[in-house]
Amino acid sequence: MRLVAADDWRSSSMMERRLLELEREGLLRRRTSLSSPEWITPPADHREPRPPKGYVVSFTKFHRHGLGATPSRFMRALCHHYGVELQHFSPNTITVAAVFAAVCEGYLGMMPHWELWLHLYRGELFHAPTRTTGMRKPVRVGCLNLMLKTGKSERPREYIPVGLSTNHAGWDSQWFYLRNDDDHGATGELDVQRRPSSSISARPPPRRHEEAAFGKA
Repeated sequence: MRLVAADDWRSSSMMERRLLELEREGLLRRRTSLSSPEWITPPADHREPRPPKGYVVSFTKFHRHGLGATPSRFMRALCHHYGVELQHFSPNTITVAAVFAAVCEGYLGMMPHWELWLHLYRGELFHAPTRTTGMRKPVRVGCLNLMLKTGKSERPREYIPVGLSTNHAGWDSQWFYLRNDDDHGATGELDVQRRPSSSISARPPPRRHEEAAFGKA
């Protein structure tokens, strides 16, 4: 398989009033700093993301699908584990992670559990097909798939069904800059040489990160 250049980013359609709506709904933190606001509307000349130092690219759909006003330690650990950044998630993968966290916290009475997550889910990177046989292209946004492990196992029966939307038209143009208090800014980098639909070789989080992010059974 050969890879060709990825498509360009879609220009942001985000306006400040729409982000203020998210703020009023409690889905974004209120801006309290002029020098380092919690979120920033992309300037008109930013045809593709150029987040300031200390910021990452986020999407309005993410915050409506469970990302939260402040991304949780669990979400940060997922980024580290799969070697991706926030823009590589999609609204549905945000939903999958949010539902898992809700099950752990609301029903099991513990923080999102690392070993349980690995038992149930696997991650794959998606590369888009092209018109040329044997050639595919990287996807700049939404390329991470999180799926229940199936095969011969009974794992799908061990977990609740998660209904996912099939219509997210235009979500990838609704991007803006979100302050990242973990101090790891967006680079836009991804290992695009991974084979399409191949399982991601996970990187275990550092011990201190693991203990902070995941509960213990």
